[in-house]
Amino acid sequence: MPTLKEVAQVAVEARRDKGSGSGKRLREIERILRHHRVLSGLTPQEATSLLEDLGPTFVKMGQIAANRSDVIPPAYADAFKRLRADVPPMPFSTVVSTIEASLGHPWQETFSCIEEQPLGSASIAQVHKACIAPHAVGDAEAGGDTSAAPLPPDAPSPGSYVAIKVRRPNVVEQMTQDLALIRQAVALVGLTRATDGIKLSLDDLVAELERTTHQELDFCIEQHNLVRFRQFLSDQPGVESPRPYPHMSSDDVLVMDFVEGPMINDVRALRQRGIDPAKLGQRLAESYVTQIVDNGFFHADPHPGNILVRGDDIVWIDLGMVGELSALERALIGRMFRAVAENDAYALMEALLGAARAEGPVDHGRLLSQLGNLLVSYTTVNLADINVGSALMDVFGVLRSQNLALPPSFTLLARGMVTIEGVLVDIAPDTSVIDIISEHVKKRARTWASFETKARELASSALSSAEAAVHLPTQTSHTLDMVNRGQIRVGADLGIPNDAIAALYSVSGTVAMALISAGLFIGSSLLATTNMHPQLLGVPLLGVLGYLGAFVLGAYVVWRNLLIRHRQKNEEKVG
Repeated sequence: MPTLKEVAQVAVEARRDKGSGSGKRLREIERILRHHRVLSGLTPQEATSLLEDLGPTFVKMGQIAANRSDVIPPAYADAFKRLRADVPPMPFSTVVSTIEASLGHPWQETFSCIEEQPLGSASIAQVHKACIAPHAVGDAEAGGDTSAAPLPPDAPSPGSYVAIKVRRPNVVEQMTQDLALIRQAVALVGLTRATDGIKLSLDDLVAELERTTHQELDFCIEQHNLVRFRQFLSDQPGVESPRPYPHMSSDDVLVMDFVEGPMINDVRALRQRGIDPAKLGQRLAESYVTQIVDNGFFHADPHPGNILVRGDDIVWIDLGMVGELSALERALIGRMFRAVAENDAYALMEALLGAARAEGPVDHGRLLSQLGNLLVSYTTVNLADINVGSALMDVFGVLRSQNLALPPSFTLLARGMVTIEGVLVDIAPDTSVIDIISEHVKKRARTWASFETKARELASSALSSAEAAVHLPTQTSHTLDMVNRGQIRVGADLGIPNDAIAALYSVSGTVAMALISAGLFIGSSLLATTNMHPQLLGVPLLGVLGYLGAFVLGAYVVWRNLLIRHRQKNEEKVG
């Protein structure tokens, strides 16, 4: 893997590439690298300063690498955790022009005022507080005198305050160029050579950078995330998120409810408001575990600045980066935590192998031994005291040593856990995340217990029939061949008429169709418990189609059997 020094050398070499379309940006990067004297090596603090000077893409890369102490030395990981994305605010005139281009009309037709001083200014966007005008117009297609235009039913009421998130001009182009240059560096540097320096530009790290950048640059994605997140939070009392206003938003401007309140780790402010930080921390942990284990849709950047307290409620903001877990991934995570609780290294390995992909040779014996040693290290502390985020990072480190990679959602989960547990240390140090996870996993197991029992009975019957259905035609064919060759001697006058042979094949076909019907029913029942879209009457459409297919096949099998029995009775009467 390349060192930071090698990456810098590659950038200098790439500078000579005359055909590059991002030569200007490349020259700027080279100037910054030379200014920081990269070729002579950097301390962790100097590397942090370098990333800040290089701009938003490299700041984001450093923030991601900060939670990857298995990839970079711990000293650099700790330094990168202090990376700040705060930058000087862009001119208010630029903010106004961006908002008006998004709305399609002067901003005064929608807002009575927009505060010039931003609430926050980051590398990708900045946020301003605004007040909705009495005659607000939200339709971006509107123009001229549109004061009488009806507003959508979910529009903010006149006089209410909203937050306007405005993307910086040209940030998409710059970050796209930076990502291309980073990819070029990865391709040029020999990734197969082992080095002892700063291990950067790993493919999975860059891929994660590309994913998170894409999510955060497109405000339409964040708007969709806010809508979904609010739906899931509706079942969590005392937890909410801002309502977005699509008719006032676009891909570079996002309008949502304004949330005012202290950050969740401001213990002094919480106590002044009569709020118990410990109880609030317990609710926060419950909310985050619910997002992961129950919903499979979680906030991937839960630092204190993204969790505010309004009244007594926890408010999650900035949904630009989220993680999603499929039903299978959630089940595997549940198995992982059960294995840790039971100190079962083999079960832990099975769960991990069910989620991981091999990127090289895997020594399963060595993997089992490493996981066993890891679990032994946890037996010296109480289960409630285990830091989930750190434990996940340890497990991921073992997997990488065996050329195994987990899905991106698992990396986001680990990063989120590390961050949320850091918040809990400040406000509720006695809260055990792993205990809460265990309770949620047990609850889901109880919910599924009765369904799984019925499913197993049906599956067992179906599998028995399947085995018979699979082997019956072959066995019948082999038997008939042996009869034809005289290899079977029968001590009685036994004839095998063609009708009997046809009946055997008919039975095997019926069993096969019954098996398919049972499989469709089981699969559809599993799908019905997920949040897969599109849906029909609250049930995933694919599950509905599966039920329909199972019903049709089942009805056909029943009709076919009744028809065969009817014919047999008629033949008996005729005979």
